[in-house]
Amino acid sequence: MGLFSRSAPASHFPQSVGRRLGSGDEVRLPDDLPADATLLVVLFRDDLDPLADQWARLGDRLADVHGDRVGVWELPIVSKKLKMFGKLATMGIRGQVDGESERERTVPLYVDPKGFRKELQLKTQSDVYAFLVARDGRIAWRGEGDIDMEEVEALEQAVEDVLAAPVPAPTDHPDAENAEPPAPDADAAPPPEDDEAGNAEEPSRPASEDEAGDGAPAGAEGQERPSATEPPRPEAAEPEEEDAPAEARWNGDPPPIRTQG
Repeated sequence: MGLFSRSAPASHFPQSVGRRLGSGDEVRLPDDLPADATLLVVLFRDDLDPLADQWARLGDRLADVHGDRVGVWELPIVSKKLKMFGKLATMGIRGQVDGESERERTVPLYVDPKGFRKELQLKTQSDVYAFLVARDGRIAWRGEGDIDMEEVEALEQAVEDVLAAPVPAPTDHPDAENAEPPAPDADAAPPPEDDEAGNAEEPSRPASEDEAGDGAPAGAEGQERPSATEPPRPEAAEPEEEDAPAEARWNGDPPPIRTQG
């Protein structure tokens, strides 16, 4: 066994999609991590399951000490090409897992195994890898292969350090910038609707004194008021006696739409 030897390893666990072996619920890492500090046990081959169980039992011991602030998940790696087959893709894994509690902590990940190994700098598929991960996906500690006392002590200290630090936001992840932008605010005011002629309807404003009187059009006597669909006649155009309030005008630009922060 031994710790990772390559330089500059990944600082965060990759954003991944999996499915609980017990309930079948879909989970997304790191958003759906079960605890403030979670031991993620990664394996690529079925014959490595006994060693993965040893790591999981070590995580269970830490959970006995720290309660529900510590969690454990086993993550068998399944090619994302098999995701379309649903539960059929993980039937072989399910057959090797005994007990409902173990099934609930087993979350097969649908990823590209080669790309996944490259991102985490995993040397081979013939070993088991353990990652202590904080809420935001940050990798606080990592180990691989057989467990020795040096690793146990290092993991215990890493758990205490994670739990002593402020709980980070789940979205504080380097891959978050590639996520889809948030949807517009559903409560935002919609733009004015167009009339049949394709013109935006102008908000109503208080009538002037001339308009509120006998119904005669404002302006010079006997002159026709220009229609909404025709340009005003130069000889008939006169300034209005009173400008409409600024808040009642619309200059043709759409109203601002609130976006989620």
